[in-house]
Amino acid sequence: MIDRARIDLGNYIIGRLEKGGRTFEMLIDPEQAWKAKKVIREEINKRLKSGDNKSRLTVDEVLNYPQINLELIFESFIVFEDLRRGKKATDGDMEAIFETTDGKRISGHILLDGEIQWTKSQREEERQKKLKQIITIISKNAINPQNKKPHPYQRIEKAIEEAKANIDVMKSAEEQVDDIIKKIQAIIPIRMEQVELAIKIPSSFTAKGYGIVAQLAQIKKEEWQSDGSWVSVVSLPAGLQMELIDKLNNLTHGRVQTKLLKS
Repeated sequence: MIDRARIDLGNYIIGRLEKGGRTFEMLIDPEQAWKAKKVIREEINKRLKSGDNKSRLTVDEVLNYPQINLELIFESFIVFEDLRRGKKATDGDMEAIFETTDGKRISGHILLDGEIQWTKSQREEERQKKLKQIITIISKNAINPQNKKPHPYQRIEKAIEEAKANIDVMKSAEEQVDDIIKKIQAIIPIRMEQVELAIKIPSSFTAKGYGIVAQLAQIKKEEWQSDGSWVSVVSLPAGLQMELIDKLNNLTHGRVQTKLLKS
């Protein structure tokens, strides 16, 4: 496999992690790796939405995650410094960076934090999916400030195309909305319709509740009450108002207090 890899990777791609001035590469099945990265992103998003501050997966979690099979993702657990030349990474370099020479454990690091050279079809498929999600979010939460009406889906899509706005396949749609809106403001008049909410979360739910609020809204004012409850004034897109309230109601079993201040 090493000799073939020097000339042609065949159906495999390279996963690369540059760390501590050293480069580590492993041979990866693109379809299996793509599926695994989707699983990881979905798990991270689930944790963020639940208010879990420890949203990042650890290498140990990846190694033991039931939906991730590293044996299917990696052609082998040989770690290279330069895979195309067949030059293996030294034990000293692996020990210095990862504190192990175990190729399987290092594969977890590469899957989590490495740069993976996805195929063109994979990137385009994911780009189209993210684009649709972004347009849907914008169409539900943004308005034309000139007439206070939402822009049609097709108009937003055309504006994104004309602005040549970049869609990052590795970021969630929610993370990219603000940047996309800034880009298309030169094409069409548009702004996010914001509302302000006052929120009071009982003391026993403040840790997770704070995470949920911070994920969906901008916290403008906050105060801790003597009984341990958390009071805040937040600003968020109008279309996310009910999602935030529903999540807080589910978390607190209906004990959260909310009041619309400005719309």
